[in-house]
Amino acid sequence: MATKILYIEDETHIRENTADLLRLHEYAVTTAANGREGISQAMLSPPDLILCDIRMPHLDGYQVLDTIREYRPLATVPFIFLSAKTDEIDVRRGMALGADDYLKKPFTLDSLLLAVESRLQRETLREADLQARVEVLRQTMTRVSNHEYNTPLGGILGFASLMMAHYDEFDREESLSMLAMIKACSLRLKRSLDNLRLMETLQQVKPGQTEYTFFTNGASRIDPDRVQQQIHTLNDRLDASISCQPEVESANIALSDHNLGIILDELLDNAHKFSRGPHPIQITGRQAGLNYQLTIANQGLPFKAEDVARIAPFVQFDRHQYEQQGSGVGLAIVKKLLDLNHGLLSIDSLPAGETSVAIILPLAR
Repeated sequence: MATKILYIEDETHIRENTADLLRLHEYAVTTAANGREGISQAMLSPPDLILCDIRMPHLDGYQVLDTIREYRPLATVPFIFLSAKTDEIDVRRGMALGADDYLKKPFTLDSLLLAVESRLQRETLREADLQARVEVLRQTMTRVSNHEYNTPLGGILGFASLMMAHYDEFDREESLSMLAMIKACSLRLKRSLDNLRLMETLQQVKPGQTEYTFFTNGASRIDPDRVQQQIHTLNDRLDASISCQPEVESANIALSDHNLGIILDELLDNAHKFSRGPHPIQITGRQAGLNYQLTIANQGLPFKAEDVARIAPFVQFDRHQYEQQGSGVGLAIVKKLLDLNHGLLSIDSLPAGETSVAIILPLAR
């Protein structure tokens, strides 16, 4: 299939002559006499590359480029300016808006073909790199998801099958113990699915939407009772008794109780998951000027400082070294909620394995 080029030019003879020359070199060229027509054609039939003049009536080339880059299906289409307007400030303006190249009129056919071919080759390489990245992400998601979903599902099916096959052989205490394990596995599976849905919502949320208001408005009170409440919730979900030592000052923070609960749950769950030995999880909270800092520290697996920037769904750290549970979504949710509420996340880890996760949030006014 021939490469599709859209050429937007208001001067008829330049437009048609250039289009004919490109067609002779086996490009499928469509033309537009002005910016509005060019944008419409590009949206109706996305081209592989756009050539555009700058000085045009109604909409100039800069406005065309700005509109094209704002329209997601066309955001990465190679865009080349062809213009006699070649002041450095004009070139910089075009590049700042996302132009890929800039040819000065009059141009030779060879220079035009070279510019077109080089941009198309670069786009081919970009697409190949993107596909490779997508494939790596797909494989990672499959591996992580299989572990994260099949492990609790296997527990549910295993205990349920055991109870059905031997229901008259277990006493009440044994049955309750297995039911507790089924409940814990079910809650873990539900949490994994809920977090996926929440992360998808947080990644798409924008100002003006109802969801944006929900996740960015509100205030709550953090105090020892609120932290203990979240510890009890975590104990119930994990069917465990987590050792924690909270020393939390009471304060009103600019974060809804719903969001506070999510952040506490994810950070406490992570601290428990990566703890080693008998050391309890240390939870400290204090006011610091106009902000409130909450720190959760544990002894166990170290976390590299440079990994903070890599926090994202399905990103696991040192997977080759540690058999981790989790999909990486939890920390990504915490980071996104903090970003939405003017908060900060920092992680400090010593080689010996002491890791401190600190969040900083504004105090409620």
